[in-house]
Amino acid sequence: MLKELPDVSSLESLYKMYKNQIYTLCVRLTGSKTHADDLFGDTWIKVAEKMNNIKKEKNPMNWIYTVCLNIYRKSAPKWKEIDVSDDFFNDDNTTEIFGKDSNTEELIIEKETMMQLQKAVSKLNDKYRIPIILFYFRSFSYKEIAEIMKLPMSTVKFRLNYAKELLKKEMEVSL
Repeated sequence: MLKELPDVSSLESLYKMYKNQIYTLCVRLTGSKTHADDLFGDTWIKVAEKMNNIKKEKNPMNWIYTVCLNIYRKSAPKWKEIDVSDDFFNDDNTTEIFGKDSNTEELIIEKETMMQLQKAVSKLNDKYRIPIILFYFRSFSYKEIAEIMKLPMSTVKFRLNYAKELLKKEMEVSL
């Protein structure tokens, strides 16, 4: 059975389908809502300009992620000092992340651990940080990450393993 591809004929339909995933990626890449807003806007402007480059047989989300990552790589030097925003873990999305049945003490510990992990991820070099974000926070497969980043799958696997080791060391020091 063939998987039905989404309608990619209009910018509006793409935006409705992928705006949340792209914005989340922007927040994770930049660590700042201000920079994420800029990156998000720039991404959709570029998508609008290059709509005719979307191949009907390919996954449009992967193409949009690639556009977003390319813009991020060009813009990141402007944002050298990235502070991980604590407002990412505000009360509105705490329940979504940890569930409604968590008790207060567990919730505080989990929230603190997640903030430390987010800070550790933000300290990674982009070549390690981007695969971590795509794999663990966006649930992309090795193959999809390789396509998005235009890398061999073996390189993606290596970078993920190395990044996990770096994060493990950083978390051990933090805790």
